Amino acid sequence: MTCGTRLDVPEGMRAAALDVAGGVSDDAAPLPGSVACELGKHDHREHIGRLRELFGGAVWVMWEGEDITVRPLAYCESSRPSQDGISLSDALCWLPDSHRGGHTWERCA
Repeated sequence: MTCGTRLDVPEGMRAAALDVAGGVSDDAAPLPGSVACELGKHDHREHIGRLRELFGGAVWVMWEGEDITVRPLAYCESSRPSQDGISLSDALCWLPDSHRGGHTWERCA
């Protein structure tokens, strides 16, 4: 289960996300106006949501109260120990490198 805390992403942050080179999708596509925290349920106040895919990572918006930042981060390199018969999307962690809390593949276990 994810945290799910939502953020209405300010226009300036969406524009900053589009300025990052290396996107895998059409850069003219609109970015989401809001995101949900993709971390598992947590007690700390820092949240993170994906804004845009990049080759090998994504542009993430991170927020804690009114403090909001946007930056590119590589994906976590963790993967489920036994991948026999498990789809790639369920075997890899789709959170940014050095994230807090559990990996996304642990939610699929």
